[in-house]
Amino acid sequence: MAPAPKFSMQEQEKRILDAAEKSIENSSLLDFTMSAIAKGAGLSMGSIYKHVQSKEDVLVALAANMYANEAAMYHTVLTLPLTIPEKIIATNLIDRSKVQTYSFEGQLDNLVSSAALLKRGSPMWLDRMRNNSKKIEQEFDLLFSNAAQSGEFISGMEAVEEIGLLLWSLTAGYFQLVRQHQSLLQGDNAAAGGAIVAIAPDAPHIRGLKRILNAYEWQQPLTQQGIEKACRLLEDIRFR
Repeated sequence: MAPAPKFSMQEQEKRILDAAEKSIENSSLLDFTMSAIAKGAGLSMGSIYKHVQSKEDVLVALAANMYANEAAMYHTVLTLPLTIPEKIIATNLIDRSKVQTYSFEGQLDNLVSSAALLKRGSPMWLDRMRNNSKKIEQEFDLLFSNAAQSGEFISGMEAVEEIGLLLWSLTAGYFQLVRQHQSLLQGDNAAAGGAIVAIAPDAPHIRGLKRILNAYEWQQPLTQQGIEKACRLLEDIRFR
């Protein structure tokens, strides 16, 4: 009888992703090797390739894990005892250095948007990555839908898509610019740090979000006191 495997398939997967993270931190997102992952995970190359088929597949797998953690993070913030506008502003007040999955997640997020890279990803990991990314969108879709249906968002359902797009554009654009600026300062080492630290409650980005939110009708418009309350609750759960 063949000996029982040393690690279960689930344990192997975790060891591979952990080893991939360390290998990337020791080199870069472009220069890590599959052999380094095998050595770090304590697994044979055959076992590695049962889980990931290429370096690109490793990146997609890491992104799938990153998006799953990000969805869980947003779910935690969006269920805090805050008004809807306060919850939205809270998602922008998170200290990303305290909740990041990987030190290189900004660069990883950019890489896995490449069509050339995605062509080399396996269907399993691509599906998992896309499903986990979709969970993030669903968290916010549910938030806005509930806000309109409950009457907290007085502007109504017809404005839900509009405000969602405006807020996403401002938020995603802001964090992308910050990450690009950090990458330029840090040079070409893709494994360098790059977490976005907490934004001050009176920073231009937060003031801009407040203006957009309050351009719509809410039962309780966003106030500076509400922003400070969001900061305190984030501190309580160690997200800030």
